[in-house]
Amino acid sequence: MTGCRGPDQPPSLDVVVAFPPRDTVRFSLPARTHRCTDGRTILLEGVIPEGNGVLVRLHFPDSLVAATYPVVAPGDPTTPGAVVAVRYLLRDTPHAFFFDSGAVQVRRERTKISGRADGTGIESGIWTPTHIEYHDVSLPTRPDTVPCNFQR
Repeated sequence: MTGCRGPDQPPSLDVVVAFPPRDTVRFSLPARTHRCTDGRTILLEGVIPEGNGVLVRLHFPDSLVAATYPVVAPGDPTTPGAVVAVRYLLRDTPHAFFFDSGAVQVRRERTKISGRADGTGIESGIWTPTHIEYHDVSLPTRPDTVPCNFQR
């Protein structure tokens, strides 16, 4: 069960990407967060050198609290919600997409967050349901020096 983790296990993102009718890709990544300079946004990321990765941008009204954040369109810097991007390799071919619908659930325990992201996106013309769980990821104590703005 992915929710049962011992104290010695590092923070992680566990990802399942499903392709209708029955194919799936599963991978786990080390996870970390960055607090953006605006004070109302954090980035949750998991990346490995082999090419798989997840980036979640959580933008909240005042402070990060336990809640469910709806998926918002990439490039929307003002609406509270989440932007979720997924990248993975399948038979040495890179694939990537953004969620276009779904939600990110956040549970907060002092300086750590856990939760899940469930959503879908379109990758190579295929509707791609995806489930992500993250566990015991430490929140940074102060903002990073890089703003988390979208680039056009």
